[in-house]
Amino acid sequence: MMKKLYLLALLMCCQIMLAQTNDYKITYKRFEGNLKRDAVLYVKENQPTVMQTIMASTVPIKVIKDTTYINENGATVWKAGSGSTDYSKFPDEYIKVDHVANKIEMIKDIRKKIFLVTDEINYSWQITNETKQIQSFTCYKATTSFRGNTFEAWFAPETPINGGPWKWYGLPGLILEATDKDQSVIFKLEKIEKLTEETPFPSSNSKKMTLQEYFAMAKEAFDAFEASQNDRNIKVTTTILGRFGLERIYEWEEEANNK
Repeated sequence: MMKKLYLLALLMCCQIMLAQTNDYKITYKRFEGNLKRDAVLYVKENQPTVMQTIMASTVPIKVIKDTTYINENGATVWKAGSGSTDYSKFPDEYIKVDHVANKIEMIKDIRKKIFLVTDEINYSWQITNETKQIQSFTCYKATTSFRGNTFEAWFAPETPINGGPWKWYGLPGLILEATDKDQSVIFKLEKIEKLTEETPFPSSNSKKMTLQEYFAMAKEAFDAFEASQNDRNIKVTTTILGRFGLERIYEWEEEANNK
């Protein structure tokens, strides 16, 4: 009888511990230009957070008319932004943020080759008294600046999670919404669930490099691609560095400019 009571008490304790777990799966909608994607934040207690941007979830926010036309040379040309891209063929993006060590790891690709890219950012938030309601949460506004851009985040103190979308963290509550001054990328909370699965981060066999090394390699690959296209008399105007995204200038570029 005593053994049964002990076992029952042990099971009840386990259930209470499981019920109190701070492991969550937080889904955001990520808006960028005319596109919308799911971005999922995986939170496990005492572990780095991981955000997965699911490329296959990409949908146009509005219908864009067909922009295929015949150029002066008689060639059929498709203008970027016509909405016919199959994003399911693109690899998902992953960002792992270690809030304690202030380290960031990202899964990035160059011409279909996957790399583990490391990064570090030092920034601090300015918390304001401005509030707004996001779903059932009362949120406070906070701002910060780094890498040539200014950011605005809305966090909920009643959700004591040090995390948020993209590379944002360090507030006394979960970030439910965030964007930059130009609203080039916007994250909005969709739902919060208990985490019942493993945190995805497929980096085990990827070559490791710093963000600066990644951009140097990406530029080298792009220059080679551009040269090959120019040999075929095809003009390439795409830029490899997303200077209209969330990060506009990096530390090593600022150092080079100041010399």
